[in-house]
Amino acid sequence: MKRVLFPLILYGLFIFFPANAQSPALPGMTVLPEDPTGLLGYTVSRLVAELGAPAKVYAVRGEEAWQDDVVFDYAAGFSFFLYEDHVWQILVSPSYGFPVFGFLPGSAAERIVSMLGSPSSASETMVEWILPAEAWPVRLRGRLGDNGDISELYLYRADF
Repeated sequence: MKRVLFPLILYGLFIFFPANAQSPALPGMTVLPEDPTGLLGYTVSRLVAELGAPAKVYAVRGEEAWQDDVVFDYAAGFSFFLYEDHVWQILVSPSYGFPVFGFLPGSAAERIVSMLGSPSSASETMVEWILPAEAWPVRLRGRLGDNGDISELYLYRADF
């Protein structure tokens, strides 16, 4: 009986928790892929189909009218910025407690440099890397906090 029961339990785990599924930390919490670059370019319908409805939707006014964005805030520490009907930017805040590109948001800038290499540009308030991508140019910008840690990450399409 024990020999039959163990494979049945494993079979049940694969049905309820497939190997390719993201495993949220808490019920109802969505977790991003460790490399969320593939989410750039998602349509609104695909984003909602894969991640569910956002907790909040709001507008962000840019300096120019064409820079206005609709933001889908998932209240799990990340938000998606939409231009027309596609994701062009992802914001990951320090409250997001899972690795992105191998490090946790809120990490020291030196730790991120050790993972991604020297940034392509830097200032007193930000560091930025050019990331490899297939469909369009992609950048990762880290906003520096007062203590020198990365306070926010912005992953975005650089062709906008």
